[in-house]
Amino acid sequence: MKPSQSLFMVFLLPILMVILPVALLLGLATYVIKEQSLQNYRLQSNDLETLVQMATFDRQLGDLHQRMSEVFSRAEATDLDTMQRYAEYGRINQELSRIGESVDRLSSSPLILDLSQESAATLQRAFYEYRRFVNMANEAATLNQGDPVFYLQEAQRHFTTFNLFSQQIFEALTQRASDRHRESYTDLIQSRNSTLWLGLGLFALLISAAFLAAWRINQRLVTVGDAILALSDNHQALPDMQAVERLSKQHSGPLQRIALSLLSFRDTEQQRREAERQVHQLAYYDTLTDLPNWRLMKEHLQHSLETNSQTNTYGALVYVDVDEFKRINDGIGHRAGDDLLKQMASRLKTLEQQGCTIGRLSGDEFVLIVDGLDADKLKAAEKAEFLAQQINHALTQSYCLDGHYQYLNVSQGLVLFKGVDDSVDQLFQYANSAVHLAKRDGQNTIRFYDPAVQAQLETRTELERDLRLAIEREEFVLVYQMQVDSQGRAIGAEALIRWQHATRGFVSPGTFIPLAEETGLIVPIGTWVLHAACEQLVMWETAAHTKDLVLAVNVSAKQFQQPKFVEEVANALELSGASPHKLKLELTESTVIGKVEDTIARMHQLKALGISFAMDDFGTGYSSLQYLKRLPLDQIKIDQSFVRDLHQDEDDMAIVETIIAMGHSLGLNVIAEGVETMEHWRYLNEHQCHAYQGYYFCKPVAAEEMAKHCLAPSPVLT
Repeated sequence: MKPSQSLFMVFLLPILMVILPVALLLGLATYVIKEQSLQNYRLQSNDLETLVQMATFDRQLGDLHQRMSEVFSRAEATDLDTMQRYAEYGRINQELSRIGESVDRLSSSPLILDLSQESAATLQRAFYEYRRFVNMANEAATLNQGDPVFYLQEAQRHFTTFNLFSQQIFEALTQRASDRHRESYTDLIQSRNSTLWLGLGLFALLISAAFLAAWRINQRLVTVGDAILALSDNHQALPDMQAVERLSKQHSGPLQRIALSLLSFRDTEQQRREAERQVHQLAYYDTLTDLPNWRLMKEHLQHSLETNSQTNTYGALVYVDVDEFKRINDGIGHRAGDDLLKQMASRLKTLEQQGCTIGRLSGDEFVLIVDGLDADKLKAAEKAEFLAQQINHALTQSYCLDGHYQYLNVSQGLVLFKGVDDSVDQLFQYANSAVHLAKRDGQNTIRFYDPAVQAQLETRTELERDLRLAIEREEFVLVYQMQVDSQGRAIGAEALIRWQHATRGFVSPGTFIPLAEETGLIVPIGTWVLHAACEQLVMWETAAHTKDLVLAVNVSAKQFQQPKFVEEVANALELSGASPHKLKLELTESTVIGKVEDTIARMHQLKALGISFAMDDFGTGYSSLQYLKRLPLDQIKIDQSFVRDLHQDEDDMAIVETIIAMGHSLGLNVIAEGVETMEHWRYLNEHQCHAYQGYYFCKPVAAEEMAKHCLAPSPVLT
């Protein structure tokens, strides 16, 4: 049987349990009542036939007796001859035989037997006595063997007796027939009623059994239906389906197959939901911190925009960025860095109780969304700032990583929103702009979005694009600022880069160098500067007044930390043919901070080539002093910020004197930059500074003009 047919039989079973037995019961009851009715009909027919026979029998016997009397009378009167008498007596005898047969049948009829077997026998005896005397009378009359009158009188007497007895029996039979009919009808009614009540009882029993079966089937179907509904509802957790498991174990056939199918479907649905959950987790959540990712946070922000628009309140988007996370990550390792990010996420999750939605965008960047701050913008800003302070407090506490404590600083950018006028992408862009402003202003800084800052950032984006094109188009040029000794004689120069923009004109290094540092473009720019400086050294070596000049080139930290930086310098020297002893690399203190041992090793490799080193902007940092004695330096450069107010600021005087004294004690040459007046030169010269650089001697100029300055007479210190 097919599964569909089996399932059909399951639903048809309650109906079959009632209809088939009821049909059989109705058929049986109809048959029984029909048989009883037919039996009653036969009984009434037989009784009626018996009564009719009884009445006919009496009439025939009376007629026969009268004719017999007439025959005997005529015989006595000699109206009949012998043959006629024989014929008449023969007919009478035949009639008596026929009436005798009727009497025998009547005596054996169920009605008279039901009345009394003795009555039947008495009736027979009375008739046969009458018949015997009639026969005797016939014989006497025919054969002249006696007096027929005597026999006729006896026959008359027995006829009268028979007639009286027959009347009595007929009345009794009539009454008995009526009683039998009434009893038969009563039995029929009782049988019908019994059958009816039995049928009703059996029908009620069947109905109860059908209801019980239907209830049990309904319970199982409800169990199956509930399981199907639960499995089809993706928003509802999968049920345990214990009832379905019981069905699969307690039953067989279609119901078991349905239960097993549901259990199999549940397992499949569970696997599907788990796969869907994993896909959703990967699509909308950060795998490291389990926080919502960029995609999900955009959806949250869109919902927040709609919510705050409806409530007419301000919300805030907080952009959190870790300061110098790359340095921290490189210092403690990526595994510990991931652990640090997890701890940061755990601390931020404690702020969710305040109604914040927290997510991780990428790397060390987190974002928080808070709704319903206040209807007043100023109060909303105050609440947002308070939240940012809580974030700062939570994230700047110490972190324990592999048994060591680590600290970090964060910058935060905030932007308020109220309606749906601003798009999600714009708000993230504004918050990111505010973060850049915060990082520019210092560590652990909180800044709100400012349209003016946004305009600057858009300008910065455009400048970055042009900067990339400038490398391809070779729009950079080098200018040179002369360096002199204590007598004012030219001893070298510092190569300074300038950008000749096609539409902007000259772009200040203070504008594009920080951008190049941040975007990593400082590496290819620094490579170009290195090659251009080496080529210029070769050109200077062709003239007597410039052949001894030492050219200083600034090297950024990112450029110096490139794995192939030493090979790049050697390649530039080899391609240009410049003398390594005429090339001086200026490093900043930030270059040394971090991987000190690698820096020292790389400096020694370059020193082996003949290159000299100068520490640029010395005194502005704080970390290089402990490493100063280990670094293979040739020169330290006093930053111009200490020289500018040297003649009137006692602190600057003390710092400059200390740096010069430190250089002398370490055997290092000391050069001061930013020398702009005779007073600067005189003071520095009096304290035995070795070399000088500044506008007083020469502004940054082209290579040709630089050569002319070398030919000009040296300034005189008065």
